Amino acid sequence: MNDTLNTQKEKYYAWVTENLGEKTGIWYAPYLEKLGHLLEKYELASGYKENFFEYQSYSEFKNIYQEMTEQSDEDIEKYVSGKGTPRYPEEYGTKRVQFRYKIAEDEFNRGIRSKPDNLGGIPDWGVLMRSYLIFLYYDENPTLIYPKKEKKIKDQEDKIDRSINYWVISPGEDSRLWDHFLAENIIALGWDYLGDLEEYDSKESVERKMTEQRSDGVRPTNDTKAVWDFYREIQTGDTVYVKEGIKKILARGVVTGEYYFDDAASEYKHRRNVEWQQVGKWDIYQTFAQKTLTCLNNYPNLIQEIDQVMNEDFIDPKTAEVNEFRNWLSNQVTDTGASLNDKTITQKISSLKDIEQHSNVSIFGETDIEELKRLKDVVLSDETYQKYKGVAGSSMDYYIRYAESKPTIQDNESYTTEDFLSDVFIEKQDLVRLISLLENKKNLILKGAPGVGKTYIAKRLAYAMMEEKDETRVQMVQFHQSYSYEDFIEGFRPKAEGDGFELKQGPFVKFARKAARDPERSYFFVIDEINRGNMSKIFGELMMLIEADKRDEQINLLYSNDKFSVPPNLYIIGMMNTADRSLALLDYALRRRFSFFEINPAFQNGTFNSYVAELENPDTLNRVVDEIKSLNNQITEELGTGFQIGHSYFVGGAYKVDTVNRLEEVIEFEIIPQLFEYWFDNEQKANDWAVRLRGCYDGEK
Repeated sequence: MNDTLNTQKEKYYAWVTENLGEKTGIWYAPYLEKLGHLLEKYELASGYKENFFEYQSYSEFKNIYQEMTEQSDEDIEKYVSGKGTPRYPEEYGTKRVQFRYKIAEDEFNRGIRSKPDNLGGIPDWGVLMRSYLIFLYYDENPTLIYPKKEKKIKDQEDKIDRSINYWVISPGEDSRLWDHFLAENIIALGWDYLGDLEEYDSKESVERKMTEQRSDGVRPTNDTKAVWDFYREIQTGDTVYVKEGIKKILARGVVTGEYYFDDAASEYKHRRNVEWQQVGKWDIYQTFAQKTLTCLNNYPNLIQEIDQVMNEDFIDPKTAEVNEFRNWLSNQVTDTGASLNDKTITQKISSLKDIEQHSNVSIFGETDIEELKRLKDVVLSDETYQKYKGVAGSSMDYYIRYAESKPTIQDNESYTTEDFLSDVFIEKQDLVRLISLLENKKNLILKGAPGVGKTYIAKRLAYAMMEEKDETRVQMVQFHQSYSYEDFIEGFRPKAEGDGFELKQGPFVKFARKAARDPERSYFFVIDEINRGNMSKIFGELMMLIEADKRDEQINLLYSNDKFSVPPNLYIIGMMNTADRSLALLDYALRRRFSFFEINPAFQNGTFNSYVAELENPDTLNRVVDEIKSLNNQITEELGTGFQIGHSYFVGGAYKVDTVNRLEEVIEFEIIPQLFEYWFDNEQKANDWAVRLRGCYDGEK
């Protein structure tokens, strides 16, 4: 290569390394040197210079680029300005996929690769061209700064082709349709009752039809998204992975056709054609959400890991964790709102690695938050540790926050609306309404008398909407008169050892950040006794952010000045005891941010009556329940519905062991004292009801 080409290569190498990734220059440059030769050899394009470094003018290469890709001036403007990565036209999008596979097959035939479908280390044709185009533009305009420079992540920028989408799909329950997908070269979805999706003009129209078909009242948000993405968002040239469960990959393919509805098929009639490129079974380190169809573009580390596993590249779990943490850091901001730059990110990771070596401990991959906090205190108090001392505490704080907000994906027991209705004494129409209120308003308060099962209902309502019992996505706290912003959001709290104070995140901030990292799934924050706290004081500036139409808007937190938002997949459920007359009503500012649903005693509920019928001595309990119904009528007339006696007093395992004994305990030591509280100014009335209730079981003892 002559001096001119060498100089051009070195300039490209330096610029790309600085702006697109630490190893990108050394990776891309050898391919650009022989790109024309490769395209000719594999019959993908002809008539171009063998060494692309011979194209040294932006205008000249732009013509070459557009001739190959057929992309518009507007598309190229987005590339070079860093404002987007437009999709390639269909014909080129299909052709460029062949580039990597032809190189892999050729190198396999020459004994360089172990498998003909191992694509490891081969860059995408389009990405190669794009990197050189952007380089030439900024080389000729040295006063301009590539806008992604401050946001890049070393070793990761451009390792996935952002001009396409990456999808993972489940081939039916327990992967039962995978053999059919493979044989027919397709991917497919169910919901066949929708008919041809060409008949729908919006996602909302699809959701309306799906809602009509459901009897459980759950809004089909995820199902609608899956169907609409399959119909409108997946494009020819996109990469699709097939999964089994939450940690296995069965195949990778490229979408080769538009959506079509196969009415002749017996099931899964919504289809697209796919060219399968790798087929097998691979275990991955990270986990998938339990969804039918998911776009992976927001998870570049996961895409890279899948490709590494499928190409039989060794994956060190610690390296994978470091890369995931690096990616997370790149999305954090300083107190000025600026993204952490590459130097800061590298410094923090180096600091944590140095702590590991100095203290002979593991930080990356550690999930015990208390252990991480203990380690932070040990490091900061260790006088022998000096290296990175200035950033050690900050680095540990970032990693603790990262670990706290990391979603947990696991196999859980399913939980349907049918399970809810057999588990909770509530009518189906009420369940339908509860789900609708929560989905539309995002914030719901269950109010009612003591003993109507508000807390029990709240947790199982979350399960029903998640369609599984996932404890990791439900957080519960209880408010009280002393509960504060510092307890709930963040604040300075005394250190455990009593040596000064430290800034601590509250449970709501931790949980919201965890939900934000897992946008495909719903999270539920449950607040018991919500009206016992000073709501305005506790929520502070979050009063605005919890509104349904303000989700994802950012503000700076009071103490840390960190940017914070409440994600749209986080639902808030509060419980409110209406019988406690010492509590003030919620202020109007907060009240308008919640929907309110009153939970009444369920003595008329069929599931409750079935429960009673299965007890050892149901007749006695039925007599008590009839008397309680009469008691509740008088309570409602004189005090209001919020003071009724709830059905939960008569539920529990003890009733199945000795019904009458448990009834006596509840009536004597729980309900009768409550009646004397209600009628503190009329003890005779309380005594009369006490006699009537005791009479229901006295003869049974």
